[in-house]
Amino acid sequence: MKYNDVDAGIEGNNYELKEKLGNVSASIRQVEHPKGLRRWDYLVKLSPSIHLDRFNFEPTTSANTDFNLKYRRLSALGNLKVGFFTPIGQFIFTAGFGGGLYSLDDGQGLDTIKTREVRKFDLAYNVFLSDRVFLMMGPRYYKTAFEQYTFIFRVGYFWGDVP
Repeated sequence: MKYNDVDAGIEGNNYELKEKLGNVSASIRQVEHPKGLRRWDYLVKLSPSIHLDRFNFEPTTSANTDFNLKYRRLSALGNLKVGFFTPIGQFIFTAGFGGGLYSLDDGQGLDTIKTREVRKFDLAYNVFLSDRVFLMMGPRYYKTAFEQYTFIFRVGYFWGDVP
């Protein structure tokens, strides 16, 4: 489940998300099991990520348009992750940089595909409820043509070997 809040100035108009809560998704992530690490340990690594985002925007009251806007983005990033492992769970800070391909469609003639650099910063808190089941939550910030703030809450399953 994700909560999104977006400040979007696109094609000279201001937009907001039609639905801020929702966007249920699935992902495959490399999660470090805490049994394989010491308490108060840390880990630094580089990792790639691929993201597919779909948003439906509606104009704000001050916009010069009445048309809703469909936005789709495929992005690939290189990420620097720093994880801290504590007795109460894992805290992972991530900074990512890469490129994105996005499309805009207002249903009234604007139908374009563009590229843009993408920056991402996030903080995730992971806690294992059992040897296999964990929770992941935290804020995420994207900067492309506009700013995107997301809060994620995920339930995960660790399918690797438990140390």
